[in-house]
Amino acid sequence: MRTVLSLHEERRYRDQGIVFPLRVLSAAEAAQFRLACDQLESRLGGRPRTVEVRQMHLHFGWAYRLATLPRALDAVSDILGPDLLVTATELFSKHPQETAVSIGWHRDGPYMGLDPERTLTAWIALTDCTLENGCMRFVPEADRRATAGWQTSASGDHDGSENRRPSAEEQIGDVVLEAGEMSLHDVHVLHGSGPNRSAQKRVGFAVRFTTPEGRPKHGRPPAILARGQDRYGNFELAQPPADDDAPGALDGMRLAARRHLDATLQNLKQTARS
Repeated sequence: MRTVLSLHEERRYRDQGIVFPLRVLSAAEAAQFRLACDQLESRLGGRPRTVEVRQMHLHFGWAYRLATLPRALDAVSDILGPDLLVTATELFSKHPQETAVSIGWHRDGPYMGLDPERTLTAWIALTDCTLENGCMRFVPEADRRATAGWQTSASGDHDGSENRRPSAEEQIGDVVLEAGEMSLHDVHVLHGSGPNRSAQKRVGFAVRFTTPEGRPKHGRPPAILARGQDRYGNFELAQPPADDDAPGALDGMRLAARRHLDATLQNLKQTARS
C-alpha cells in the first residue's frame, strides 16, 4: 500500500526511473543537517572530494538520522517494499563559483555492485538545487534498461563515467529541488550535473538503499537495517552510531570511505570485463 507516493508519482518512477520533488524535511531541518555537513567538510580540509566523504551514516548519529528519515523511508518503501538496508551515504557539495567541479554522465548500476531491481538512490537537497548551482540532470530514455550496458571508466568523483553522451535531439531533465526536498532514482538512469556558477553553495546528501534479499557482487558489504527485517544475511549488518561525534568517528569514516571506494573500483573493473 502506498504511503507517500501518489499513483502518478509511482508510475513516473516505474516509467522514467526517477521521481521528484518529494518533501522530507522542513527548510529549518535541512539547514541543521547542512550545518553538520559543512562542519564535517571543514574537518576534512574545507573542500574534500566526494570520494572522501562517504559512509557517514556508519559513524555519525546525525548522518544516520538523515539517512533514515521516516518520510524518506516511507517513499522508498512504496517502491522497494518494507525491508530496507542503507548500504552507502555520500556527500555531494559544490562550492560557490566552483566551475571546475561537475559530475559526468553515468549510471549507478556498474559501480554499486547490488541487485539493480532492488536498489535505488535517495538524493536529499540540503540547500536549494538549481540549474545555475549545478543540480542533477537526467536523460529520459524509452528503454533505459536496454541501453544501460555502456562501457565505463573509473575517473573523477562520479566513479564511472560513460562513453554515452546525450545527443542534441534528446531532452534533458533538470532535477530542481528546494532545501528539504529529495529525488529518487534507479540504477539505470543516465544522469550527471554541471558546475556551480552561482554565489550559493549546493549541498546534497545521497543515500543508497537496497533490500536484504538482493545478493551483492562481492562479499558481504556493511549495511544498516533501516526498516523491517533481514532474513537473508547477505550483508554485514552494522549497528547505528549512537553519538553525533563519538571518539574515533572521523577516522572510522575515513577508513570506511576508502573501503567503499575500493569496492566501487572493483565493481567497475568487473563491469568493464563483462
